[in-house]
Amino acid sequence: MNKKTNIFVHAPKELTTDAFLVWLLYFLDSKETYEPYKQTFFDSLILKKEDSGRKVDNIELKRQENHVDVLLAFRFVDNDEPQTVLFENKTWSMTHGEQLATYKSVYPNCYRYFYYKLAYINSQEEKDVSREQYDIINAEMMSSTLGKMTELHPLIKMYHEYITETFVKEINSFHERIFLKHDYDVLWSADAQKYLCDTIVENMSKQNVPYLEIRNGTSSGRPWTEIDIAEKTGYWEILFWRVDIRSGKFYIRLNQYAEPSEDEAAYKKKRLEILRKEANKIVANIPELHPGEVNNRAIKESEVLIFFLEDNNLDKILESLPKISRQMIEVFDRLE
Repeated sequence: MNKKTNIFVHAPKELTTDAFLVWLLYFLDSKETYEPYKQTFFDSLILKKEDSGRKVDNIELKRQENHVDVLLAFRFVDNDEPQTVLFENKTWSMTHGEQLATYKSVYPNCYRYFYYKLAYINSQEEKDVSREQYDIINAEMMSSTLGKMTELHPLIKMYHEYITETFVKEINSFHERIFLKHDYDVLWSADAQKYLCDTIVENMSKQNVPYLEIRNGTSSGRPWTEIDIAEKTGYWEILFWRVDIRSGKFYIRLNQYAEPSEDEAAYKKKRLEILRKEANKIVANIPELHPGEVNNRAIKESEVLIFFLEDNNLDKILESLPKISRQMIEVFDRLE
């Protein structure tokens, strides 16, 4: 891919995806000779499995109606039945709040609801999207479909190259770079952090270790990703694993977080001391692990246990996290 001459490299935003999707569907519907490619696109991505092969016509599209990214209207040729498909498109960002539910309430009778995202879709996001009964289209699915029609138009070829090089190949590289090459610089990517946390959660789930939620954000422009494993209500406090960087080294650490009042500060500190003591006992029985030194600078967010990736065997960390998590959840739940 020539990045200088590929238009999509210079405009990698949701609106670009919206515009391309609208243009592509009108383009595929514009000539009889494109009919097989239009059918391929619909069969691969749009139609339900039971409707695969049914021909469609009367294609009409709208952008940004009631804040919806794209609305696709079409009719099945065999019975002239009208259908509507709703697309929520993302590049890097995630769905938020009740966005997807709101769109369904405005358009309650769509044939299908799609969440099309180019960047990595982690398990938490997939869960949130599926809960609202949206079907996911990811970059690899779109790349595979467009790869069958790149000769039709330079824009199709450019878009296919853009999503394949920028997203599909990048996402598919995470496992090798993290787990085989131990190239932890890849964790500067928020998507790579999400991939690592998905692997952690998958291992925990296999051993019936519960978790509450995967969250991510940025701090001073750097990404972080967290796995919440326990929560206390009333006096609110949460226990979570965090993937982040300190002093140029990426780590996985166990954190205690609360927002104590002045009167509760000593209570939080006492709980932290117990958590650290118990965590150290657990890790002492896993000699292959080498925990780093925790710091005491933060008031709200306190380090319980930390493993710098460069100082440990990552496979051993992943193997041990379910056991550590299960025991620390029990300790956390017993605290008064």
